[in-house]
Amino acid sequence: MLIGKVVKCCSVAAVLAISGPSAFADQAPNLQGQKITAAFFGGSLQKMIEEAWMTPFEKATGAKVSIDSPNPRAKLKAQVESGNTVWDIYTEDASFVQQNCGVLFEKVDTSKFVAAGIDKRFITNDCGVSTVVVAEVFAYNEDKYKNAPPKSWADFFDLKKFPGKRAIFNNPMTGILEMALLADGVPVDKLYPLDLDRAFKKLDTIKDKITWTQSPGGLTDALVNNQVDLALAFSGRVAAAAKAGAKVEVVRNQQLLSWDQWALVKGSKNKAAGIAFLNFVAQPKQQASMTELTSYATANTDGHPKVDPLSAHFLPVRESAVFVNQDWWAKNFDTVNQRFVAWQSQ
Repeated sequence: MLIGKVVKCCSVAAVLAISGPSAFADQAPNLQGQKITAAFFGGSLQKMIEEAWMTPFEKATGAKVSIDSPNPRAKLKAQVESGNTVWDIYTEDASFVQQNCGVLFEKVDTSKFVAAGIDKRFITNDCGVSTVVVAEVFAYNEDKYKNAPPKSWADFFDLKKFPGKRAIFNNPMTGILEMALLADGVPVDKLYPLDLDRAFKKLDTIKDKITWTQSPGGLTDALVNNQVDLALAFSGRVAAAAKAGAKVEVVRNQQLLSWDQWALVKGSKNKAAGIAFLNFVAQPKQQASMTELTSYATANTDGHPKVDPLSAHFLPVRESAVFVNQDWWAKNFDTVNQRFVAWQSQ
């Protein structure tokens, strides 16, 4: 799960824009009387999920959707292994879905997601539909550095030009390793497999300048309260800081893109309705709705969200972005996480 907590950043007009008809509604299956349970991590994002996806899906199909939160991985595994699945659809970061495709999740026809407009680069397995796209970006105090702003990840490590504290969310999948290697001169096409020795050696150079936040929301707080001058932060969190009055800007080159996915739980007793839901959230209108509500990006290239200028300014820049390799992370997360924790304690 990439964004357990998200600040609502849209205008009233943007919220109202999500309630109209969609192409899916014209060809929606009749699921009257059917019910599905969506396993979700909870938090403030839940209301947005209901508004953008759950309620419109119910209106379009006649099905009923209930949300069960939180959605711990251990509970998912226990349900599948026991053959007593209560959940039907589940959301997590794409690397977890990829790691467990065919094991904890059912394989589905992902060509329908592509046909709906989902960018093929976000189709990284045969189980999940990509939804919220998050950019990990280099954010900085615009007032402090307005005369000579940072331009690349290398500047994040330049303590002479850019002294001061750097905020980073305490998780190895925030792009911290990719950032370090890009800053150290590794070309994008040579980024994976990640050279862990090289990445941690580079991080050693700024280790005592890092302010670790224990939640994504802590990044917003650190920027708003001027606790740091620089941050490796989720794009939506930077947008939230700007809306709260912080003078922040982002480096637009080589933003690191990650994404969440929804998938059908292995052994679901409501497969038809679950698959219909996945196809529904792949649609341009539903994808755009989440952008309007969260200031995170859509995986659908045909989605055209209506957002205010400030939110639009902080949306990910896909053209020059670096796509996080979900396959590599699916295979290596446990090892990397152990190494990350050990490095922090040294």
